[in-house]
Amino acid sequence: MRQFQPGQPILHAYILAAADADVREKEATALAAAMLCTADGARPCGQCRDCRKVFRSLHPDVICVDPASGSKHPVFKVDQIRDVSADAYIMPTEAQRKVYLLRQADTMNPAAQNALLKLLEEPPRSASFILAVERAESLLPTVRSRCEIIRCNTESDALPAEAVQDAEVYLSLLARGDAVGLLRFSREHERGDTEAIQAFLTAVLRRLAAHLAGDQPLPGLSGADAVSAVQRVERCLEYLRSNVSARHIFGVLSLTKSNR
Repeated sequence: MRQFQPGQPILHAYILAAADADVREKEATALAAAMLCTADGARPCGQCRDCRKVFRSLHPDVICVDPASGSKHPVFKVDQIRDVSADAYIMPTEAQRKVYLLRQADTMNPAAQNALLKLLEEPPRSASFILAVERAESLLPTVRSRCEIIRCNTESDALPAEAVQDAEVYLSLLARGDAVGLLRFSREHERGDTEAIQAFLTAVLRRLAAHLAGDQPLPGLSGADAVSAVQRVERCLEYLRSNVSARHIFGVLSLTKSNR
């Protein structure tokens, strides 16, 4: 469980990423408690009135929002985000701020994410936000840039070494604009199973995130091209979830920077 030390600022928006749903829920609850904790020492203290209420799921100023049900795949809709935005301007009941926990925030469609972006850019002082997701890279780069990302390191977060290596090869080819190399790479991988392709796409997104954050630059790949690549890979993940053929997915991935 992450704790904030005395004097360490707590921001108004976090993306909490963990592959395991139970880990996400536990860490998101602890983060919400830290946001409301009134202790002078490390937060959450677990002992103050606000902490106790949060950990017992009784605090009126922690609002949990789940994606809309009723369809085969639950999804956050823009109307839900607009409701959150309207409610965020209502003062909290007990604490100094309200905390909105958006579970499965990675199911937000682009319209919902853009609506949320407006709220994150100019948030009311009395509201904070936690976006709980499997992968931070599933959210738009503009949304990620307005939040601090907390990654929970669990065994289930680890990717196969082969997927990580393939991601490096693919992005190196993309950065060089090697059309022939990309086409050859795609043909070699288009027969992979769904699990292997998902691991590869996830590895590519993580590597692009590290590049955009400046942690591990990819020579020759501009920020604009990296953002375009993120959008393309996210689209391919959607294709994968919709049972689009691997051949079509790798056909999309084989496009060079100048031919996207």
